[in-house]
Formats: sequence, structure tokens, C-alpha cells
Amino acid sequence: MDSRVLTAVLLALLVVGALVIGRLTARELATGGYRIPEDEADHPTRPSWWVAPLLAVLALVAAFSVGDTAAYAALPAYLLFAWLTVCLVWIDLDVHRLPVGLTRPALPAFVVLLVPPTIATGEWGRLLTAVVCGVVLMACYLVVAFLPGGGFGGGDIQLAPTIGLLLGWLSVGHVVVGTMAAFFLGGVGAAVLLVTGRAGRKTSMAFGPFMCAGLFVALAAAGPLLPGLVGR
Repeated sequence: MDSRVLTAVLLALLVVGALVIGRLTARELATGGYRIPEDEADHPTRPSWWVAPLLAVLALVAAFSVGDTAAYAALPAYLLFAWLTVCLVWIDLDVHRLPVGLTRPALPAFVVLLVPPTIATGEWGRLLTAVVCGVVLMACYLVVAFLPGGGFGGGDIQLAPTIGLLLGWLSVGHVVVGTMAAFFLGGVGAAVLLVTGRAGRKTSMAFGPFMCAGLFVALAAAGPLLPGLVGR
């Protein structure tokens, strides 16, 4: 079978799988089972139609961005983060909280998932760089959180090392682009909420979705934006 045909078939199967998993995830999220008493969430859960399509799109971004790295060995880690993203976006928009039940086990899980592609490439320095990037990014978020008006919660700080790890495994440039994109998108989102009157200057805003979005922006655009830093 021609390689292009095989690639098209695999991508089609990936999309179908993402849509199915996304639909099942949406049904589970719609129950609101993640809510805790401290959330004081007395409103119904939001419509779930966007979860499955978003997961399919993120899965395609991951496939096109890291699919040629170590013969697809790295893809499972980024596909898992795509699923994690739709969950975190839903929950953070609903209750402005990133659940520790997802953020804490995510980090060791991704470390394990990055071991096979590291073995495949034979570049153990990549995994070391990824770990260092995760620690540095967490430290940066921790510092900003303690600044006046920092606005980051514990969930954001716990998610930061996972993002730093996944982007750092690709390159330091990916971490730079992903972090810049997260803050840029967060600023745009805050401005939109202020202009439309849906938030005030002291209103808390869910930043987790922008952190996740920054990672996928980096996957798709780090090469063109920072070719000097992305190249290994």
C-alpha cells in the first residue's frame, strides 16, 4: 500500500477514534461528577457538542506535529494530552479549578510515555531537557503566582511542569512559543471578557485552557516562529 494512502487511513482512524472517545468523555463530563462542595457550582453543566470535535482537531494537530518524531513513538503522549486538554478546559471553564485528580498523575504518566520515543531516538538528553524545562516552567508559574495580582491557582502551577515536559522533549523553542502563546491568548481572552462586560478587573479567569492551547500552538507553529531555537 502506498505510504500516503496508509497515512490517510491512519489519520482517518485517528479522527474516528478521537470522536468516539470525545463523545464518551463529553457524556461523563456532563454529569458534573468532578464537582466538589467547595466549587459551589449551582448551575447546569455547559453543552457538550464541542468536546468530540475539539479532541479530533487536537489529535490531528498532534499527529501532524510529532508524527515524524521517532516513528510515531512520541504520539501517544501528545494524544493523551489532547484528551486531558478537553477535560481540563471543560472543568476549568465550569468551576475555575484544575482538579488534582488529573493534574498530579499526569506528570509521571507523561514521563513514562516519553521513555519509548527517547529510546527510539537514542537521545537521552532530550528527556533530561524535558525534565529541566518542566521544573523551570513550574518555577516561573510559582513566582508569578506570588506576585501581586498573579492570579494563578494551584492547578495552574501543577499543570505547568507537564506542559514544560512535553514541549521540552521537542525543543526549548517549543517551550518558549508555548508559554508566550498561553499568555498572549490569555490576554486576548481577558480583553474580550472586559469589552463584552462579562468580567470586571477583579474577576477571576480560568487560565488552564490557555495553557493547554499554548501547547498546541507550539506544536503547530514553533518551527516557523523560532526556527533557530527549535532545531536540534
